[in-house]
Amino acid sequence: MESRNLQRWCEELRQELAEGRGTGRSKKWRCPVELRSKIISFAKACRDQGEPYLDIAVRLGLVESTLTRWLRVDRIQEEPGFRSVSIVPAGEHEVECRQTARGLRLITPQGFTVEGLDVDGLAYLLQVLQ
Repeated sequence: MESRNLQRWCEELRQELAEGRGTGRSKKWRCPVELRSKIISFAKACRDQGEPYLDIAVRLGLVESTLTRWLRVDRIQEEPGFRSVSIVPAGEHEVECRQTARGLRLITPQGFTVEGLDVDGLAYLLQVLQ
């Protein structure tokens, strides 16, 4: 999704959140299920582009722990089964790995960087993370 579309979507969600909370910002306010579902979809779209949860939450005017809790609950509620997948050219989501003076450097599609490991350490780390 284009960055411009995400930005517009973010503004709409932020406005809906503000309207829902009203002026009194009470801690007892509960986000409606429909709005929460929209926010989860937005967060997944942003996450697919490598944006961290903290940045997504700040853009929406939420606390990071609230956003991650909603995403975790949504993930748990998903029914097991087959999911549709897309096959994309390797260049779009390729993991970058290169030799540096201090060892190997791994940069994941989400933007995480790991440096200083040898080949065996890096292979072990990738196995553990999968």
